[in-house]
Amino acid sequence: MMNTNKENQEEYIIIAQADQQETSEKEEATNAPTIEVTESETGESKEFNSFFNEVLKKIPTKYATIIVNSFDKSKAQAEKILANSKEQYEGIFEDFLVGVDPEVRKKCFSTIHIATLTAAIIGCSPIPFSDAVLLVPVQLTMMGRLHKLFGQTWTQNIKSAVTKEIVLVGFGRSAVGNLMKMVPVVGSVTGAAVNGVVASGLTASLGWVTVKMLNDGEDLFDDLTTFRGQFQMLSNAVKNSRKKA
Repeated sequence: MMNTNKENQEEYIIIAQADQQETSEKEEATNAPTIEVTESETGESKEFNSFFNEVLKKIPTKYATIIVNSFDKSKAQAEKILANSKEQYEGIFEDFLVGVDPEVRKKCFSTIHIATLTAAIIGCSPIPFSDAVLLVPVQLTMMGRLHKLFGQTWTQNIKSAVTKEIVLVGFGRSAVGNLMKMVPVVGSVTGAAVNGVVASGLTASLGWVTVKMLNDGEDLFDDLTTFRGQFQMLSNAVKNSRKKA
């Protein structure tokens, strides 16, 4: 019983931190560090940099600075994680998206892939006990862009409601990796790998649940119970597939 109460308290703390983080976004944005974007960049590379820099502006400057300083190393590790998990997750998402037109999937894939890579990079960054909060801006930015792709409005009410669901479903999944990050050298590397895998799996699951509901004409704010159930189901399927791998 005590463990349950402790977990609930920690969940509320994370939700409060996410709310506080959103309140300070405008103040932080002008000082936020960003990754360099060159004029020669085109296509997905340009889109990724745009997405990543948008997320950095929504993260407290002290954390964004660490993420930028460790960007090259974290990105290389994150890309390996996504490459290794691609085949593992494809079947799960394919089954979940039955009934969703292939063209719809195709137009949403880039946004979800970029968000998943961004989440993995943050998961691989050397910031213990912060991933749950730092992933929220990634996932909300992704969901906002997916709503625009479907011509739907992304409101503050939806953002606030979905933030709580993201934390409640995803909270604790990265605890092991965060603890391991506290161990010098080897622990930090291994913990980052664990968090990168969890962060990417949760973000991809959230992205495809959003696509499925938007495609089916469901409103995330009006159908939070459906959203929670589908997110929980898909993220658990992804988690279980990792155990079997």
